[in-house]
Amino acid sequence: MHLASAGGTSVLDRAPALGGHTALRVVPLRDAPTVLIADSDARTRVLLSFALGTEFDVLYAADGEQALRLALTEQPDLVVLDTHTRKLDGYQVTAQIRQNPMTSAIPVILLDTHPERIDTLRGFAAGANDFITKPLDSLELLARIHDALGCGESAC
Repeated sequence: MHLASAGGTSVLDRAPALGGHTALRVVPLRDAPTVLIADSDARTRVLLSFALGTEFDVLYAADGEQALRLALTEQPDLVVLDTHTRKLDGYQVTAQIRQNPMTSAIPVILLDTHPERIDTLRGFAAGANDFITKPLDSLELLARIHDALGCGESAC
């Protein structure tokens, strides 16, 4: 299924199923950094596609195992992980990304709906670069992604 965005700058492409889930990719029509989004909630993945899809090549994973596979095979420029993904949670995926020499330098931003202090500390101990509370503010997320990628306030 291919779908052009309202601005005509990206294409939504349903990639082959991975691990029983379908991976979604929003592909800008220009060269852009790749961001992997892993969230069990399909609505969050769709909302993030609109927030990030015009500036980034976006890969989506519906669970932690799929996120880890995509991180290893696609080697995105940045990973955004919900802490409560199925199969492997965001903390486990972050730790495994950090342990693999091929992915260890990829910035990771964790997301959680109601994090306690222990959750954020656990995220940083696993190797996360940043931690954001849901519901997401798309401008804040973009700013944090730009910062993690070293883009400053401008588009990457």
